[in-house]
Amino acid sequence: MSTPMVSLEHITHEDTPFRWYHARNTFGQADLDALLKTFPHDGLRMVTRSGLDKSYAMYHRQLHPLDGTGESAAELAEPWRRFVTEVTGPAYRAAVARLTGLPIDDGPVEVNVWRYGRSCWLAPHVDKPEKLVTHILYFNEAWPSEQGGDLLLLGSSSEADVVRRIPPVANTGVLLPRGEDSWHAVERVHDAATGLERLSAQVIFQRG
Repeated sequence: MSTPMVSLEHITHEDTPFRWYHARNTFGQADLDALLKTFPHDGLRMVTRSGLDKSYAMYHRQLHPLDGTGESAAELAEPWRRFVTEVTGPAYRAAVARLTGLPIDDGPVEVNVWRYGRSCWLAPHVDKPEKLVTHILYFNEAWPSEQGGDLLLLGSSSEADVVRRIPPVANTGVLLPRGEDSWHAVERVHDAATGLERLSAQVIFQRG
């Protein structure tokens, strides 16, 4: 039996400004190196939205389920095929359920990768009601503190009401259970960050 790629052993349970989980050392070094080297830059498409409930600009690719855009799982590098297989499988699902206490046993799961380039952002919002919990994983070997791009955990709908900042540094991440007060945002990547891209993946468990 192979060793799991994703570990939820190094998790801190936080209650400020709402319930969330801070993950560290998610991957062993060999798996992390392989995922960083082969992060899927192809097939990502710019998505934008301006609206009262949510606005954003970033690049996105859905890895699971396949979204009908012509991309296939076979086009992913082997480490990412393994990652998708694991986070859509029963062992990881059971681990997230144990950690969060949420009923994710039979709901659908979605896996995406995201790239935030210069001037990309995600405005303050709470997740849609159909989402139960989202695991966000980061894939930047380093991220300068002055370049924006932090995940902002907010005390209200105001982006100025920052309670916690989470830089997008590799081998860390967060699990965000959906709640009516779970306001969060991604700070705009500064224009000065030419060539610097914020890389992440999301595993989203939805209601059955």
